[in-house]
Order: sequence, then C-alpha cells, then structure tokens
Amino acid sequence: MGCTCLCAPLGKIKVSYAKFLNMITQESLEQLKQIADIVEVVQGYIPLKKVGSNYQAICPFHDEKTPSFVVSPQRNSFRCYGCSKAGNAFTFIMEYEKVDFPTAAQKLAGMFNVPLQFTHTAQPTTNVDVLEQIAQCYQAQLDKTPNALSYLQQRGVSPQSLKDFSLGFCTQQSVSTYIKEHRLDNKTLLELGVLGQDDFKRVFVRFNGRLMFPIHNPNGKIVGFGGRVLQSNSAGDSKNRSQMAKYINSPQSRLFNKSKLLYGYFQARQSILKTKQLILTEGYLDVILLHQAGFNTAVATLGTALTPEHLPALSRGEPSIILLYDGDKAGHLAAFKASQLLAKELKGGGVVLLPPQFDPADMILQGQAQALKTLLERPIPFIEFVLQGIVRGYNLNDPLQKKQAFEQVQAFLHTLPPMVQEDYKPMAASLLQTSLRFLDPHKPKTQNRQPLAQRLISDPLEELLIKYMALYPELLERAKAYITPQVFKHCAHAFELLCSSQPEDAQIAAIKLDERLPTATPPHEDFDAQLALLIKRYCAAQLEQINHLYTHLELAQRLEMLAQWRSKLHQSNQGELVKV
Repeated sequence: MGCTCLCAPLGKIKVSYAKFLNMITQESLEQLKQIADIVEVVQGYIPLKKVGSNYQAICPFHDEKTPSFVVSPQRNSFRCYGCSKAGNAFTFIMEYEKVDFPTAAQKLAGMFNVPLQFTHTAQPTTNVDVLEQIAQCYQAQLDKTPNALSYLQQRGVSPQSLKDFSLGFCTQQSVSTYIKEHRLDNKTLLELGVLGQDDFKRVFVRFNGRLMFPIHNPNGKIVGFGGRVLQSNSAGDSKNRSQMAKYINSPQSRLFNKSKLLYGYFQARQSILKTKQLILTEGYLDVILLHQAGFNTAVATLGTALTPEHLPALSRGEPSIILLYDGDKAGHLAAFKASQLLAKELKGGGVVLLPPQFDPADMILQGQAQALKTLLERPIPFIEFVLQGIVRGYNLNDPLQKKQAFEQVQAFLHTLPPMVQEDYKPMAASLLQTSLRFLDPHKPKTQNRQPLAQRLISDPLEELLIKYMALYPELLERAKAYITPQVFKHCAHAFELLCSSQPEDAQIAAIKLDERLPTATPPHEDFDAQLALLIKRYCAAQLEQINHLYTHLELAQRLEMLAQWRSKLHQSNQGELVKV
C-alpha cells in the first residue's frame, strides 16, 4: 500500500486564549449571557427534576444522596446549597468540564447558534467551524460518488433526506485536497478525529471510503461524524482496524461524547417538544427513513447501549420514550437492558419489538408504515417488559428456577417506589404463574399449618380459580363468559369437567381441600382479580407465539394478529375482563 501521509505543514496557529478573550466584544458576551438558557445548558449534562418553579438535581460537584442543587429559570442561574457552588451558564460549563472562560464562551455560542462578535477582523477558527467545513467537503464528494448514491437510493433514502441530514462521502483524495486548499490545522483535525495516526505516526484520513453521517448537538452544530463502509467498497487497508468495522464514530473529545448524544435529535427536536414523544432506535438509516415516513420524533444512540449518561438528552421536554428495536435476540436483550434503566427512572412510554429479521427501515421500505404506526400506539410499558424478560429466562415448571425467578422479580420491584410496586404485583403474580397472595410480602406466614401430604400444586393461579369455581357455581358461569379450556395450561381438564356438570374427579376434590389455596370471603372481587391475571398471562403467551412460531405467515397478517392481542392485553392491564 502507498503512504497515506498528509505531508502539508500545520496550518493556522491557534490564537492564545488571552488574545481571544480580548477580541470578543462585551456586547457579544452580554447577548450570549441573555440567550443561554441555564435549564437547557445544565440539562445537557445532568438530569433535572421540576420542583415548583425551579429544577432540582443531585449536585455534580460533590457527593450527596439528597438533591441540594437548584436551577432557577427566573434568575438564569444555579446554586448548590450543599457545597455552595453557584453561577450562570458560563460558570457551570467551566466547573463541570474544567475549562477556562474562553472555552466555555465558545461552547455556549455553539450550543445556542450565537455568532460571537470580535473587535478585530481576524477571528479564530473554532473546532465547530472546522467540522462544518469538513462536512461540506463530504457532501460535495457524495455527489461525485455514484456507488454511494446508488446504495442510498437502494436503501430508500430520498434526495430531500440527503439534504436534511447533510449526508456525505469521504475519500482520501478529496479530504487531503480540501485540507491543503483551506489550510486547515492538521493537529486540530487529529484531535477532532477527521484524521487518524497509525503506530508509525503516519497521518491518514480516518473515514476513507465511508458514507458519512454528521452528528449534531441539540442546537444544530456538527460535533462529530459516523461513518459506514459501503458493502461494495473495500474501505482501504484491511490492516487498519478502524477500516474493518462496519460503523465507526468520531473519537471522544470535548465536543463529542457518544454516550451523551443522539443521532437525529436536532432534526427531531421541535417534533419531540410538540408531541411529547420520542422514538429511540438503533440505526442511523432507521432514523432517516422513519423521518421520511412521518415519524419525525425518531432518534438513535450512536452505536452504544443506552446508559444513564443518555438520560439528560432523552429527558428534554419530558417526552414519553418508545424503544423501537429489532425483534431478534439481540434486540430483545438491548430492549431489556434499556427498559431496566428507564423503568427505574419511571419514564413513560414503552417497548415495541418488530418481528424477527425486521428493522424499522425494512418496515418503511416494505410499505408497512401504517402497521408500524399501529404498533407504536401500543408499546409494552417498561416495567411490564422487564418483568416479562425476567420470567422468560426461567423454566417455571422447575421449582428451583421458579424460586429464582420469584427472587429476581422481587428484587426488581423493590427498586420501584412502593405505590408502583403495588400496582405491578398482580402482573408479576400472573407472569410467575402464582397467586397474588404468594407474591405479597405483607401476607402473614402460615408456617404452623400443615399442607396436604406431598401434593404438588401444578399452578397456584389456575388451581385457585378451579377451587373458586368448584365452590361457587355463579363464579363458574362468570368465567365461562370470558375463557375457554385452552386458557389453562395445567387445569384444562378440570375446567372442562366443571363446565360439563360431570362428577368431580380426584384433582378437583384435592384442590377444594387444599388449604394452601386460600379463598376470600366474599369471593367475587378476588375471583375477578385472579381471572384477570390468567387472561393477561394467556394474552402475553399468544403474543409470544405469534412472534416466534408464526413466522410462516405474511408480515401484514402477523402484524394484524399482534395488534389484536396487544389490544386485549392492554384492556386487561386496565383492569378489564376480556373475552379470549
């Protein structure tokens, strides 16, 4: 391979901070101070919670458990009543990022698109300016790269989306020429990740042979890039690891932190604030095609799992969050981990898992935008999804595994506020195939009672319902209006016997006498609650079957079935008895 060094000398010498500060006019600083919203600035770094007219948070400047950090929109300032740190937007950035005033001023100006005015005509070139210039170079090259345009066309990306998302293409030659013509600083370009350096200190163009996705901060300034290798492209030297990966991003810098940014947020921001909804996906092209189809609140993480660092970005405007992940095993796992985080934060919204082998872009390309819209209207709430995920990992027919599942569910519920725990205990009991009474930690122990000798309870929930119906004929009639024998996994024959008015068999007789299955007096309210649990469990099982066993059906037919059963599950979650 030939040398890919950029032999041009370093370009512009950086202006010293003292000189830079002297060049900014006082009027420019005052304008920036007025425009810089302290809430928006702080919320870009840490999660804030609205309390009255102010916002509170755990102080980022000292260790504490009770929030004492207060942000005042009226005063456009912050104060911590624990460590006495206080100030405005400039001060916060200086303290949080450990930078000086000129750096904080540049950063704020970039956040709020405020052009700084200088006393001299010679103005310093900021890192943000450099990235904007490089993005223009990439965009110009895309128009000259037929295979890149052909790939985007095949993926369904429209000419308008090319402009809206500033897509481009990077080649060694075009970037090298651009840098020399515009006398850009190689050292700065190395720091920003536009250029790379190998083990022999040779400089190369980092994103050579890649489709380029500019990544903006929430206010529209380019702070980094994502690059994707084209399938038909060799992408340069195979020995270079960065060229081997399908996607690479800019390296971490003061401008770019992939754990705090979301792709497409700038384009989606106004729609998110207006609709109070945010759709979170896993891919850049997913975001672009979703926007094309009218789902204008779609954003994506930058090739990373969802982390607590993403929460400030997700929480701006307090939208409900819908995870739109692939329906394969990896998608399930990613959604489960993300849901654990969002559930503990009590975020509204939920999870939508697509059928296996489909991603959001595929749905749009196959003309299933309406079906996708239907799915997005009925997400699985985060807490419910986590409970389902925990239980799915265990064989409930194995007593030891069932005990482990029970402990995991209890541990998760205990991370939630008490009132929320109470609301989700019936669902947890249903998923664990046990009676709510067994899950309730406040239920008095009955250790002195002796259960019937060695009788194994096949399913506490099903057997409790059989006991109710055997003891109270009116409850049997009520159940027949909503369920059939196939709803039962273990007691279908017992239910059939009760419905046929035939004599009770040994199983029903044993269930009626089993003191481990306590019935309530009067029975009707508890019976309805237990019956609702059984119906919810059955609806969830049907959804699972459609996702994994009905793969031979057409996509549209499967989506229609999923929508029907999700509707029934949604109704039962609202406390309604649903006919199944």
